[in-house]
Amino acid sequence: MIFSILILIFSVYTIQKCSKSFDIAANYLTRNIGEGLKGPTINAIASSFPELLISSMFLFYFKDVVGFSAGYATIIGSSAFNIALIPVISFMYLYVKNGKDQIFHIDKIIVKQDSLFLLASVSILSLALFTGINIYLALLLIVFYLLYIFYIIKKRSQNKVQDENNNIKYIESGNFFPSLFNVKLFRMFFGGKVNRITSILVIFISIFIIGLSCYLLVHATDKISNILGVNLFFGAFIIAAIASSIPDTIFSIQDAKNEKFIDSFSNAYGSNIFDICIGLGLPLLIYTIIYAPIDIDMPIQRRGWLGNYILEGNLFAWSLLILFIFTSLVSLIYYKIGLKLKSALLILFLYILFIFALLIF
Repeated sequence: MIFSILILIFSVYTIQKCSKSFDIAANYLTRNIGEGLKGPTINAIASSFPELLISSMFLFYFKDVVGFSAGYATIIGSSAFNIALIPVISFMYLYVKNGKDQIFHIDKIIVKQDSLFLLASVSILSLALFTGINIYLALLLIVFYLLYIFYIIKKRSQNKVQDENNNIKYIESGNFFPSLFNVKLFRMFFGGKVNRITSILVIFISIFIIGLSCYLLVHATDKISNILGVNLFFGAFIIAAIASSIPDTIFSIQDAKNEKFIDSFSNAYGSNIFDICIGLGLPLLIYTIIYAPIDIDMPIQRRGWLGNYILEGNLFAWSLLILFIFTSLVSLIYYKIGLKLKSALLILFLYILFIFALLIF
């Protein structure tokens, strides 16, 4: 148990530290992309890479509905965490650092666009209740994500800004051994030099390190769940989902510090759309091609009692339903109220209710 916890801590720590170098590389390579475009595309894809790896590893490690349910739990847990806690954490960071007069600007058009796409992706995934998980559903999820990318590029590319207007410093400094401990990849391999070539190389090195860390995280989650006697679905929902959302949180806080509020906010929604459409869609496409479709009537041991009376105890249906309701309510708060101290506390309360609703089922 202790060894598994240490492995889990090491994995989370490595993902978190490595994501900072990844963030510098992504910021440099996309420094001329307009605000509102980088957050839901480059940042969202980069920071959601752990979810894609984790869901793939769960699926192909167990090769059955248990593996799918664990990967799915990671995605929905991460989705709720992303839209509720990432914007709130970014806001609270600025609130504590700069005082209560700090304003976290939210573009209502961005909220409307991203929330509708996210709700649509959840709706598409819910088709599995009627068709099961098959190649056609997986393809539909992937195609929908490509449509989302095409839409936001077309709508937001006019916000392009030049590098000289940015106040971001592309540098990674420090002595070698402290940099090694903090996984500062630019400093470790390139003497802190940040340019196009080193940034591309850091991207690939980061992917390798994060991938290895996700592999260790999956095994640690499985071991801890078995030791505690908790179904892997709930172990992945709590442990893997939160751990995999760390890069998203780091990217959003960094964008908020640089007063790129649209990117900071939109990263959370873009990450969720990527998680559902690609994080689930891509591994499911490969799996159903190699093996067979997956029956969605998941024989998962529930923790609560509510499922005895509704939805025939189908945890997949219940989790999608409450995720849809939760996403709608949180998006409505962002759209109508924005991010203020009271609305941030309300969103935190809704997040706790979401977890409670899943557990009592």
